[in-house]
Amino acid sequence: MGKRVIIRVFTLLSVLALFLNVFLPRASAEVMTHEKYSMNWSYSNSLGKHIRTEMIKNSSGQIAYCLTLGLKSPNGEDLPEMGKTDNVVYRVLLNGFPQKSVQQLGVANQNEAHYATQLAVWNALGQLDVNELKHENKNVEKAAKAIISNANNSEETQDVFMNVIPAEKQKAELKGEFFETNLYSVQTNAKGGSYKVVAKNAPNGVKIVSENGEVKDQLSVGEKFRIQIPKNTKTGEFNLSVAANLTKVQAIAYRGTDTVQNATVLLERNEEKLSSDLAVNWEAAGSLKIKKVGENGEVLADAVFEVFNANNESVGKITTGADGIAELNNLPIGTYTLKEIKAPTGYVSDDKPQTIEVKTGETGAVQIVNNKVKGNIEIKKLSDSGKVLPNVEFTVFTEDGKEVKKVVTKENGIANVEGLTYGKYYFLETQTPNGYIGNKTKYPFEIKEHNKTLTFTVENTEVKGSVKLLKVDNEDVSKKLEGAEFELKDASGKVIGEYKTDKNGEINVKDLAYGKYSFVEKASPNGYVLVKEPIMFEIKEHGKIIELLAVNHLIKGDLEITKVDVADGNNKLPNAEFTIYNEAGKEVVKGKTDDKGIAKFEKLPFGKYTYKETVAPKGYVLNEETFSFEIKENGQIIKHIVKDEKIPSIKTTATDKTDGTKEMHTSKSVTIQDKVEYKDLQVGKEYTVKGKLMNKETNKPLVVNGKEVTAETKFTPTEANGFITLDFTFDATGLEEKEVVVFEELLKDGKVVTTHADINDKGQTVKFVKPSVKTTATNKADGGKEIHSKDSITIQDKVEYTNLVVGKEYTVKGKLMNKAINKPLLIDGKEVTAETKFTAKEKNGFVTLDFTFVGAEQQGREVVVFEDLLHEGQVIATHADINDVGQTVRFVEPSIKTTATNKADGSKELDASKSVTIQDKV
Repeated sequence: MGKRVIIRVFTLLSVLALFLNVFLPRASAEVMTHEKYSMNWSYSNSLGKHIRTEMIKNSSGQIAYCLTLGLKSPNGEDLPEMGKTDNVVYRVLLNGFPQKSVQQLGVANQNEAHYATQLAVWNALGQLDVNELKHENKNVEKAAKAIISNANNSEETQDVFMNVIPAEKQKAELKGEFFETNLYSVQTNAKGGSYKVVAKNAPNGVKIVSENGEVKDQLSVGEKFRIQIPKNTKTGEFNLSVAANLTKVQAIAYRGTDTVQNATVLLERNEEKLSSDLAVNWEAAGSLKIKKVGENGEVLADAVFEVFNANNESVGKITTGADGIAELNNLPIGTYTLKEIKAPTGYVSDDKPQTIEVKTGETGAVQIVNNKVKGNIEIKKLSDSGKVLPNVEFTVFTEDGKEVKKVVTKENGIANVEGLTYGKYYFLETQTPNGYIGNKTKYPFEIKEHNKTLTFTVENTEVKGSVKLLKVDNEDVSKKLEGAEFELKDASGKVIGEYKTDKNGEINVKDLAYGKYSFVEKASPNGYVLVKEPIMFEIKEHGKIIELLAVNHLIKGDLEITKVDVADGNNKLPNAEFTIYNEAGKEVVKGKTDDKGIAKFEKLPFGKYTYKETVAPKGYVLNEETFSFEIKENGQIIKHIVKDEKIPSIKTTATDKTDGTKEMHTSKSVTIQDKVEYKDLQVGKEYTVKGKLMNKETNKPLVVNGKEVTAETKFTPTEANGFITLDFTFDATGLEEKEVVVFEELLKDGKVVTTHADINDKGQTVKFVKPSVKTTATNKADGGKEIHSKDSITIQDKVEYTNLVVGKEYTVKGKLMNKAINKPLLIDGKEVTAETKFTAKEKNGFVTLDFTFVGAEQQGREVVVFEDLLHEGQVIATHADINDVGQTVRFVEPSIKTTATNKADGSKELDASKSVTIQDKV
């Protein structure tokens, strides 16, 4: 009974909900169809039947559920929308199929899932009680009850809500280049959708960004956002709201007919939502920093500044600390003006306002320089008589003794020191004025006021002193010099006195005022060089005697001798020795010329001198002349040029005049020509060359016919170097294998100046050679020594020669001799002769002569060849030995002799019964 009451109550509530929803505006109509499937899964005892249903679907294929148990399911009908079902059914649908899958519901297939959901819908409408049913399908029973339980535990509604959190005012904080709010979240029960953030009265540059920093005009449900305001935006605030287009699943009811049941389906629907206004504010602030330094960069404490904003309103006063820095923080951004209202002690206040820009999150910094308080002093310098004193040096010191500056008084006696910084000082006279005693007084003062000048007067006493001059010899300072005359001049050159050295060599002058002076020598002591340079001195110390030493030098001069070749003045000669003698003839000094041909004799005392060349340069004739000179002026340099003649030299080359060779043949008349090369003769002077021939073997003059063989000639050279020739013509008979050497001597003015007489000099030597010949006569036809008589035969004679002179032309003449009578062989009454000419290419060699003649009827005769060797028509060698086998050829008669033998065995006996061969050896 109780269950029925509950079912009726639910039924009434569901009907009431449907009744209320019927009157909601229709959105659209939907065509519904259904699909049947087999089921006998749940039996209702109260109804006395199995509970059956069909799977209803709309035109989009979405599953719909029946809202009226007992009526038939729609099948092709166009059902109008009648609003939303109540939240109880809505929660069932959210926990049923297809919102929950087959697996989530724990059933075997979608038919079971659909059936269990349908039971839960009717149960929610009170049209049946799932607990009253007899379930034959336990999956369905379990799923239906689970759907009902979950729906009962759910508070989900179909209404769309939206909240934006945080809802309270947010203060944007500076992060980098922007002020940023915390993240905003849009909270809604909508399944999806999008929203926009609408800013109201926001400053320029405001951005809406997603959680990852992306700027967006529109965001999706679930995305968070924050607000960004540019950092240099002045402090302010504005409002914003969120306008959303939200999507949510709702249970939509469709009206059936009297016979067709109502249906419901879960559909997504959009809904516009607008949040309430949200407030955002920010504070754009920064700082300013002042660094106070002195003109040298030193930091300054205790400088006070007042800070004004752009409206000239004071925003605070700040004072620099020990680091010279003052800061003012949390200032609204903008331009500020700084005014210094108190300067650090000892510094001048900077009255010029300074502007500084304060930016968000930054510190605007400015360095302001203060100049120190500076003052001046003026020092007036006077003598004790009131005379202004220029060029006096003063030094200014700090109180603790550190030097600050040096100054010097000008022509008016005043020295100014400007720009002294704040503090205590003193000054001292650090350079006494010329001619005055130094003032040691310490003058303290203090600089307290800017640009103020303090004045001081400082006096000095004038200085006086004396001078003593002593005149001495420079080489012997103990020797005092009397009679030197001087003028004493002051610094301007004015003569203030004339003085002469006494017997002690002294001059004394007293009470000279401070200043510079000079002694000028007007006359030197006798025999000394006048000193032209003034002797400077200075009176600087009061009462002091200045002592001066004045030195005079004896007059001295130099001699410079240049030694040159008489033939070539540019040829300077080293190593020539000269000796200097004084007027009494005593040797003073020796010296030699250097590589430049110069000999210097320095610092010779005043007087007369002579000099001679005592050693001539190598290869030159000693100059025996005596030279004189005189030293009269100090520093005088006397220059002399002394000329020397070179010792001439000669070189000779003796040859055969006919062909220039060094070897000759003896004859009755030969000429040896000697080429005499000379060097270093004096051009234009007459010379004589004399020569004679020497026998090398005896190293004595060659004597021919009782006389020496000589030659001579005179000549005058046009150049220093050249040559001439001498001819020695004589009878050379009997000089074979002798060597002759030419000796020469060169004379000038009858005196021998050079010779060339080297017995071993090959160039001066000529050799007379002794040629020889040897012959070998043969039959030209076969080279044999025997020959047969016949009409034409040729005997060839090989003539071997020795000791010829290479390059000379020779003639060989031969004739045939009848050995039997030792007379020339006559053929047809004429001698048989032959000859040939040749030029010797080697000292030893051979030539051949051919003797062609009619040789008939010469049998048994021996013929000998005689030969003569001639040079220039003169026989120089002969080979004529009638018994010389080598020179002999023999004419022979032919003859024969035979020897017969048995050819078979060479015996002298034969076998008559056989055929035999006799062999005859002829």
